[in-house]
Amino acid sequence: MAGEEVPRETTVLLAAAPTHKARILDMSAVLSAFTTIASTHWSKGATGALLEWAEPVDPAILARRFKSIAAAPGHLTLHLAGQLLLHRTRNTLYLALSRTTAPTLESTGLPLHALASRLRRRPAGSTTVFVDLVAEAEVWRRVRYAGFTLGPGVRLYGALSPPPRRKRLVDPAYLTALADTLAGDPWLTPAKAHARAATGGTVEGRMLVAQEPLLRPGFVSPETGTEASLVPGQDVSLDGTTNDGPPLADDPVLRLPAEELDHLDPHTAIVAAAQDGRHAQAAAAAAIWEEAALRSHGPGSAPAVHWLEVRAEVAHLAGEPALSCQLWLGAARVRLDVGQEPSHADVVAAVDRAQHQFHQITLAHQAWQLAPEVLRLRRHVPSVQKGALETLEARTAQLERSVATGRTV
Repeated sequence: MAGEEVPRETTVLLAAAPTHKARILDMSAVLSAFTTIASTHWSKGATGALLEWAEPVDPAILARRFKSIAAAPGHLTLHLAGQLLLHRTRNTLYLALSRTTAPTLESTGLPLHALASRLRRRPAGSTTVFVDLVAEAEVWRRVRYAGFTLGPGVRLYGALSPPPRRKRLVDPAYLTALADTLAGDPWLTPAKAHARAATGGTVEGRMLVAQEPLLRPGFVSPETGTEASLVPGQDVSLDGTTNDGPPLADDPVLRLPAEELDHLDPHTAIVAAAQDGRHAQAAAAAAIWEEAALRSHGPGSAPAVHWLEVRAEVAHLAGEPALSCQLWLGAARVRLDVGQEPSHADVVAAVDRAQHQFHQITLAHQAWQLAPEVLRLRRHVPSVQKGALETLEARTAQLERSVATGRTV
């Protein structure tokens, strides 16, 4: 509407659970907590919109609503309470809605990756999500092992609960405590509100989640403060500094120096996530940065190649040698395409690392698919290590025999 002020804050209160015997979340307590938040925390005068969605039925309508609010300007805060189920065929998590049952999950539940996909399109740091979720047994085992996230750019806090015994209802103690906390001090930061809500015995036996965004907008060379680029014939490294020589063969692209503690630096956060075993989160963050670099600087630019190589290293840390090899090959091809010589240190390093990851692949069919490209680049790009080509040719011959016999290598 013309002349209408754009909301600075959009707040969504969503409580979702089956309305039949599969319900294991005390919805009355959830709605009571939401009412408390709505009447106190959001009366502090900030311009914004408040939306309350209680027990939605249609996942398609809910998805359209999320699409709309995800596109809204300003900050988005989502309070989410519900039940998490696993689609065993698709191996994906779903939020159960009013009519959701195990057999009808795909048509009556909201896929969590659809929500995460909408949120990841928002600027990093512009979204805060508080969750109070109950997980079915298989989901509980998964999140206890692999963690829980809605994307690297989302500020995520909350608690996840295991399924109750004997079909008892679970009290949304975290969200209730959060509402009480915000009622007492509506100006608390999300981190401090979470810390207060998570204290005491109300969340005992539950898995707490506290994740700050991994990303910050923009890409500027930390050394020069200017945009870096790859120019044919110009010896420029990916961080904007002069290239002092080839890296060591076992020197990782991702580093975490003891003095580098700035949590706004995406490299630091991505390394921390990867080292903490949150490989999917680290990979998603690096992919988003690569996508931003491609949009801002174009294919073949230093930032774009840099983040491609970061993705390759994250795949290595995640134990995915085939993906890491493929990404290093892509980085080498880009460098050659923009005019860097086959003997350039960064080109050689990319092919060396691709070959190293190639030798780590244990599935013959995966390695066989990559073998022609690895061999082609290796013959074109000399290695700093003697006998690298001969070793690769021997490996390729072994692969040919293994594929013929159907064995792994």
